[in-house]
Amino acid sequence: MPRRALEPGVAALGQQVVVAGGFDTSVREGLDITGRVDAFDTTDGTWGTLPDAPVRWTHPNLAAVGGTLYLLGGLEGVQYAARGEAFALDSLDHVWRPIAPMDPADARGASGVVTAPGRVYLLGGASSTAALATCLEYDITADRWTRLPDLPAPRSHPAAMRRADGTLIVAGDLASLDASDPRGEVWALPPPGAASRVWQPRAAMHQPADPDTRGGCAYGVVLGELVCAGGEGGQAARRVVESYDPYTDVWTAREAMPVERAGTQGAVVGGRLFVPGGSGTLAFEPTDTLYIYEPLDTAPR
Repeated sequence: MPRRALEPGVAALGQQVVVAGGFDTSVREGLDITGRVDAFDTTDGTWGTLPDAPVRWTHPNLAAVGGTLYLLGGLEGVQYAARGEAFALDSLDHVWRPIAPMDPADARGASGVVTAPGRVYLLGGASSTAALATCLEYDITADRWTRLPDLPAPRSHPAAMRRADGTLIVAGDLASLDASDPRGEVWALPPPGAASRVWQPRAAMHQPADPDTRGGCAYGVVLGELVCAGGEGGQAARRVVESYDPYTDVWTAREAMPVERAGTQGAVVGGRLFVPGGSGTLAFEPTDTLYIYEPLDTAPR
């Protein structure tokens, strides 16, 4: 990568992997938080830049829908003050514009971010003081926020996905603002119109005592499965990679990452999960690596 990045927002924008904000220096160097937005072109393997974000946040909730990039809240400063302002970067004018902010009580970063046509979902996350059980839906056309049913328990840094029928999945998260209490529960929220729309338990990732229980993994949907790469738990970053089939409710171990990696997110383009930046420890040491999980030799290059 052209810079180091720790706790950035990551999203797939067409054939690009976008990396926005986050720390770009270590504790020794002052823990600078940047508004820079970098974009990796997966077709030719080159890095470019997009206009800087209008804010400097870590743990931003970044998403892309229909050629537009959305920055929907995040955490400000080294004290992690939750912010609910929201912005959109249109692919044509390349100018960030403000959109409807969250209610101040709903401000958050470190959410599980899921997209659907005309929608962005923020599942759990972190306020300034605690992990959150609340979930939000942003309606792009109406420019409006609404609440979804709360998670059964507060969770930050979760992995998340949406099935084709609209079911939302949340997995592998932290019950606190740090890595001291990783949890392995998995929950599914039936789609609108279901007879009972409450979060339902699914097969757990790991039990709390398992050393591979973690939150903050880099995640994305590859070949219909939720892939969770790396993450953090206890006092360590993790290498473990697992995938979840939301139809059979089964977790499968995959090839581990070459190194431990925590403090970043993932994005899927062309059947590959891209994991930019992050850190090999929990000591605020951002890296400039880009790892790619490629389950099939036939994936586009």
